[in-house]
Amino acid sequence: MPRVLRFGLVVLLLDCPALAGQDNAAVDLRAATTGVGVELAKLLSGHFGARLGASYYSWSTNKSQSDISYDASLKLHTFTALFDLFPGRRGSFHLTTGLVTNPLTISATGIPSASDTFKINGTKYSASQVGTLTAAGKFHGVSPYLGFGWGTAANDHKALKFLFDLGAALGKPSITLNATGADSIPQLAADIQAQQAKTQHDVRKFLKAYPILAFGLGYRF
Repeated sequence: MPRVLRFGLVVLLLDCPALAGQDNAAVDLRAATTGVGVELAKLLSGHFGARLGASYYSWSTNKSQSDISYDASLKLHTFTALFDLFPGRRGSFHLTTGLVTNPLTISATGIPSASDTFKINGTKYSASQVGTLTAAGKFHGVSPYLGFGWGTAANDHKALKFLFDLGAALGKPSITLNATGADSIPQLAADIQAQQAKTQHDVRKFLKAYPILAFGLGYRF
């Protein structure tokens, strides 16, 4: 977690007792494409607000990419520092910008075909030649966020409010591919590098940013 976000989150958490005694502060619970998490929000003025949040979720699945099957573990683990602009003073609709840490990390292990082989960059290798095949994918450590939504920390005598946000963490994912057998087989090492480049091209062609859709409930103080 970047030092700036960690420091900001600690400061806001320490200030929670003070926030609870003020108008225009909220604790939000959210379910999103970045996981399930909590968010602390504060209306700074009639038109500006700030939010700090964290979310997490993980699951395992089987995926195929470029003729290779993988047992994959996917982890959503995001910290956010966001600023809202409310065009209408103390309104609900807002435009949002800020920073989002890497929203998705994928760790995967290759699965040999029924014939106990791997097809890498168009070339077949036995499982014993390849050894352990691993893949990983992630976004940048910190990415800019742009989006919009509905929901505010402004107190209008209603404790609970529905929240909605739609936006994206801007940036393309990086893919790495490794095989333990590549150290002793130069051709395999070359095919691993070529396959990595191909897989990264295929992924980045369709995933130029990480979409973030969030729903939630906020409790206003």
